[in-house]
Amino acid sequence: MQVTPRNNTCYRSHGRLGHALAIGTLLFALAGVHEALAEPVPVRTIRLADLLQVPTYSAPATVMPHNTPRLAAEIDARILEVKVEVGDRVVSGQVLVRLDCRHSESVLAAARAALDRAKAQQQFAAEQLTRARNLGRNKSISEELVDQRRTDLAVTEADRQAAEEVVRQAAIDAGHCEIKAPFDAVVTERLASTGGFANRGTIIVGLLEATGQEVSAALRHEQIAGLQAAESIFFDANGDRYPVTVRTLLPLADTTARTLEARLAFTADSAIAGTAGRILWTGRRELLPADYLVRRNGSVGLFLLEADRARFVALPDAEDGRPARVTLDPESLLITDGRQRLSDGDEVQPAIAGDKS
Repeated sequence: MQVTPRNNTCYRSHGRLGHALAIGTLLFALAGVHEALAEPVPVRTIRLADLLQVPTYSAPATVMPHNTPRLAAEIDARILEVKVEVGDRVVSGQVLVRLDCRHSESVLAAARAALDRAKAQQQFAAEQLTRARNLGRNKSISEELVDQRRTDLAVTEADRQAAEEVVRQAAIDAGHCEIKAPFDAVVTERLASTGGFANRGTIIVGLLEATGQEVSAALRHEQIAGLQAAESIFFDANGDRYPVTVRTLLPLADTTARTLEARLAFTADSAIAGTAGRILWTGRRELLPADYLVRRNGSVGLFLLEADRARFVALPDAEDGRPARVTLDPESLLITDGRQRLSDGDEVQPAIAGDKS
């Protein structure tokens, strides 16, 4: 039996109708998207003045002691007494160590006796010269003998001066029989014991000066000018703040850390030596936090609300991730929420005050 083929015209008609419906649906969807894109972008704004902040900067710092001497014996002697222990507070002039001074005192006594002898010889030589001059006027002795008496006097004067220096040196040694604190301090080391023998240079006691500490801080190069211009600077250690002021900047850079060392002096109470913390200072200019900056067309700036439109304002000196200086009218309205979706000139719809949506 022969089957008659069906007419393909019906299929072609249905195909065209399907394509038309698909295209219509797509155009309708695109129109809806276009209409949605054309709608104002909802945003929130805030006064620029309400966001500007005086920035706070910081750098790592450590409290350095002013003087940390290690006191040593300056004569060879036995240690009679070490009068302090580690941690003791001492005052300037306080005796810390007593040494056996018998030998030094004996040397001093001998030096004084030698000085007395030299003075007596000088006096005798002076009297001899006076007699020789009187006899010389009467031609009773020769000029050569007068010159000899004059030379004898000069020699005895030199001997007296040498004896005086020996006495002075012996007195210095005798004065070293006691080791005294050079200033108010805290004992940090006790390195010798009572009964031991100390040679010259033997370290017995270590001290830490109780006052005069200063702060050492490591600064990046871009922080130096700001620190020097700061009106107030503090050293912060575990929440305790101490006012400080810049004493000097060392003209030597750390090539590894690429920092410069600043030394700062305490202006009131001081932290104890060795305390680690940070120095804090505030800038002179108000800055806009980096969170409100955006980048458009290679420039960093911000969006302002002007007549229901977003206006992008580039900030020439702004950098990504850093607070920026803004010279705009502080009453300007800065777009905060929704700024990431915006382009310059976009129509926006500011949120109504109190609207949490």
